[in-house]
Amino acid sequence: MLLEHGWDVDKAYEALRRKGLAAAAKKASRHAAEGLVGASFAAAAASTTAAATNRCGGAGSVVMVELNSETDFVARNALFQDLMRDVLTAAHSLGRAAAVGPDHSIDLQQLLSVRTASGSTVSEAVTQVAAQVRENVRLRRAYRLDSGDGLVYQYVHQSSVPGLGKLAAAVVLRSADGSSLVDLSSTSDSSSSSSSAASLVQAAGEGLAMQVAGMRPAYLTRGSVPAEVLAQEQELLLQQMQQDEAFRGKPPQVLSKVVQGRLSKKLSEMCLAEQTYVLDDSITVEKMMARLRKDVGRPQLQVSAFLRVQCGEGLGTKSGDNFATEVARIVSET
Repeated sequence: MLLEHGWDVDKAYEALRRKGLAAAAKKASRHAAEGLVGASFAAAAASTTAAATNRCGGAGSVVMVELNSETDFVARNALFQDLMRDVLTAAHSLGRAAAVGPDHSIDLQQLLSVRTASGSTVSEAVTQVAAQVRENVRLRRAYRLDSGDGLVYQYVHQSSVPGLGKLAAAVVLRSADGSSLVDLSSTSDSSSSSSSAASLVQAAGEGLAMQVAGMRPAYLTRGSVPAEVLAQEQELLLQQMQQDEAFRGKPPQVLSKVVQGRLSKKLSEMCLAEQTYVLDDSITVEKMMARLRKDVGRPQLQVSAFLRVQCGEGLGTKSGDNFATEVARIVSET
């Protein structure tokens, strides 16, 4: 509205009033850390029937979106959930080129300008829902992960609504030699071995997506950890030891050895490959993948990318008012 009215705040506000959206505009600055994370899989056009009908993943792409509200009550509202589905559909419509960042993030301004099935833009749809539920509603972030020549799998946690929850994760399984993993399920040979291999890969993909959601890895392997992160972790561990009475007066070489040991343990928690596998705590993810490569006969099979999005992560909680006071304030304002 500001753009349409030459950045005249009064005229923009009057235009919002005429549309019945002024109340939503007033709420735009209120803290919103609740809501939902949505994940949606779209099969690649050239995928096989098996992959195309697999709602959990396969050859194609996964988009993930975080949509925030002020309270969890609104997140359970059908209006809010329908808005999330519209946003996910809009994110898919942008195509592979939409993932502009190294973290696979989608440009929000581009997404907000996409038209939904109702004819309104995503931005307008968000504002309309905010006006109806009388809370601040905002589209915080969106991501897209493509399978490329591999397979992509998703996992959504804490939800009774398919594809919507508080936490979502996705992983891509790909062969480093460039051959397509779809061959495991699309080959003309319908023998039990091919079917078994495809099932093993799917189970591994879904298990790894659950692993990413629950265990919060930051990197794939130690080799992918940036040098500045390693240096920062070493410095932090050294400072902790210098404040520990047990290490007071110890020789530098002893401190260095202890720091390296603790750093190694920290890296095993940060790197997906070295984490204990959630579906079998007797092995690491790296050993699970080695077993999978042997079982399906694909020596180059590996995890090439992953995503994890948690609702409200990094936003913190609103300080000050308790729950009763907050409800009273919202009622008085609306």
